[in-house]
Amino acid sequence: MYVAIDHKPKNGRKIQNKACGRSGIMLYLHLVTLAADQRQRQSGAETSLLHGTTHLKRLVANWTGSGRIVCADSYFASVEAALELKGLGLRFTGVVKNSTTRNPMTASSTKKIPARGCSSALYHRDGAGQIDLMATMWVDRKRRYFISTASTCLDGTPIERQRWLPDGEESRRLALTVPQPQVAEVDYQCCAQIDRHNHCRQDDLRLEHRYGTHDWSSRVNLSILGMCVVDSWMLYCGSRGPADRRIQAHFYEELAAELIDNRYDSVGLRDRAATIPEAGPADDAPFYGVGTHLTPTTKRRKLTGTSDCRFLAQRSCRVCKFRRTTLVCSTCHESGGAEVFLCAPRDGRQCFAQHVRTAHDISL
Repeated sequence: MYVAIDHKPKNGRKIQNKACGRSGIMLYLHLVTLAADQRQRQSGAETSLLHGTTHLKRLVANWTGSGRIVCADSYFASVEAALELKGLGLRFTGVVKNSTTRNPMTASSTKKIPARGCSSALYHRDGAGQIDLMATMWVDRKRRYFISTASTCLDGTPIERQRWLPDGEESRRLALTVPQPQVAEVDYQCCAQIDRHNHCRQDDLRLEHRYGTHDWSSRVNLSILGMCVVDSWMLYCGSRGPADRRIQAHFYEELAAELIDNRYDSVGLRDRAATIPEAGPADDAPFYGVGTHLTPTTKRRKLTGTSDCRFLAQRSCRVCKFRRTTLVCSTCHESGGAEVFLCAPRDGRQCFAQHVRTAHDISL
């Protein structure tokens, strides 16, 4: 699979995010603005830090003192980031690629490694003699350099891969076992969660395939919508377990159907003389859309002469006589009488409640 994505699109903005290492659900988003705007928002202490460290501290600020392990990619990983998060009460691990300041790259890169899967580590001790920082080098296909304030370099669970390997005169698909230290195991268990989330949003949900727009807010809003949809899929998989695993396309179709036909704006209604049961929730009470409720009018606006358009007709509210609305009382409409236009029950408006009390003897 090959996916080409513009790193810095002209008509878009970059989003930095943080995801849960176990469930993959997005926890925090940060919108990257222009460089001039970022400099104005920096505090005096942040001006002396690396760019990636500044953004990383903002992403994990809500989890200060929790002791959680932050697995960062190479954009954020550095010795400075590990020490700054240690001061915030967070543990850190990440692969160092670009920010090599204060990292023993020379000693790690020149050390001879006998075989694939071998590793070596250098430790730093604080004034009390306790290990507070660890730089680990591990060889897979290439050398990987980890900086960590969590885990150890003891042997972890080996990696099992299926590869085509030469077996005599033929090539067969055999199992390749690569040993790895525990620090690499901890990092690789959760470092790909954001990439997995992006893959579900871009390829499975197909919400960002060649979406052309000149408004950067459209791209950002569409990305956030896709993250919410994929988060619902991640939450469903985590709560139901592998025994009830569905295909993502089927889940998205059912989710869309539930969002279209929903009762999120429901208002419970009951007869004024009805009694409330002593125990149990009031599940028998009719909701918005059942019984006496507001429904869109069947009338259409007039354009020229007698031709109708697709827009609904608007009339003044029967109660307040002030606001224009397209909603009418369902009971009045179904009885064959004139449509009674009423305001929707939002922003504290009581027009609909007053009408059902006086005209239909129903209380909310």
